[in-house]
Amino acid sequence: MMGMILGSSIILVGCQPELEVDSEDAVISDDQVPQIVQNIFVQKYPGRTPQWESQPYGYEAVFSDNGIEYEVELSADGQWLETEYEVSRDEQFPAIVLNQVRSRYPGYQITKREIEITPRGVFYEVEVENGNEEIELYFDGQGNLAENYHEDA
Repeated sequence: MMGMILGSSIILVGCQPELEVDSEDAVISDDQVPQIVQNIFVQKYPGRTPQWESQPYGYEAVFSDNGIEYEVELSADGQWLETEYEVSRDEQFPAIVLNQVRSRYPGYQITKREIEITPRGVFYEVEVENGNEEIELYFDGQGNLAENYHEDA
């Protein structure tokens, strides 16, 4: 995704839907993933069997647990970058973040709520739309706008 920072929000330009696991051009087999990357994944998520994708930052391991799809981002040298998952209902998301979104963007519809667990802490990504305008916002747990360090390219 290409983004442009305007004030305190990110306006997405030429945004295409994110690639899902079923995108055959990014999916790779286990033997194409360095052992160090696989080892870090297994340490963090024992007993999970991921589907791997090659990404500009390294690798993404995707797995489901209790009906939720998790995306684990790992660098090519085996560093865990983040784990993210989408939630579908407001009740699953911090009210302080949703209140910030609604006060900053009245009249916009929330189209995506994602929780991102990172080495820096837990963050919340929200996408809002109003007509053809789509805005992606990133917040910390106190409802403050934050920088998204590992946004998929």
